Amino acid sequence: MRRLMLVSTALLALAVGLSRVPPALARRSSGGQYSVWPRVVATVMRLEPRGLAAIQTREGLTYEVLTGTTWRVGDTVVCEHVAYTRAPWEALDCRKTS
Repeated sequence: MRRLMLVSTALLALAVGLSRVPPALARRSSGGQYSVWPRVVATVMRLEPRGLAAIQTREGLTYEVLTGTTWRVGDTVVCEHVAYTRAPWEALDCRKTS
């Protein structure tokens, strides 16, 4: 009985120790992955197909970002830099302010 309990505990510890957390989930839960870059204030210049928008900052820089559902041309958006991205249009996380 004692040996069965020891073996099952060891197997459970081994299974938990070898399990892998998906990297995306691990990055989100770490709590320290926030941007050190300042926020970007920009204006929506044009809405493009497939949910993208071209925005232009006050300094004249242009970015392609994912659009919000209620965005219109001329709206002001505030964006934060995202630490881990797969595509250039995911580099900024934007929210409509006006």
